[in-house]
Amino acid sequence: MTAHFTLFIATVFVVATWVGWEWPYIAKLMPVYVAAIPGLLLALVQLYRDATDWEARRGEKDGGLDMDEVVTVRLDKRTEMRRTSAFFAWLISGALAIWLLGIVVALPLLALLYALVEGREKWPVSLLMAAGTYLLIWGLFEYLLEMRWPSGALFQ
Repeated sequence: MTAHFTLFIATVFVVATWVGWEWPYIAKLMPVYVAAIPGLLLALVQLYRDATDWEARRGEKDGGLDMDEVVTVRLDKRTEMRRTSAFFAWLISGALAIWLLGIVVALPLLALLYALVEGREKWPVSLLMAAGTYLLIWGLFEYLLEMRWPSGALFQ
């Protein structure tokens, strides 16, 4: 069954490579050269591993890896609801902040607040994380790739 899924994924990457091959270089850079071709190579490696029963030849009895100890933790309903509510509160506030302030302002602010509140980090670490987020968004996308993010609803 795993080989069928891997074959499907390999087919998707072949089609993606074939469709995008005639695109101009700048248009096919990310989808073809960064995603489709490496994805196809990895899918072909997995197909080889499936076809040759790679794990069995290496002496692994069930084909899986023993990586971590499995721990089952049951939480009471109150804790589950509090954590779920907190997750959705951060998600909705982040989406609203991006809409109101724009992604360049909102994501560093969200990183700062999340590190302070949920991560319980100290101010210097939180500010460093926010600055890193800003440098990534602004430096990579706006400066290097010259891709302008739309401003937020408050700044229009």
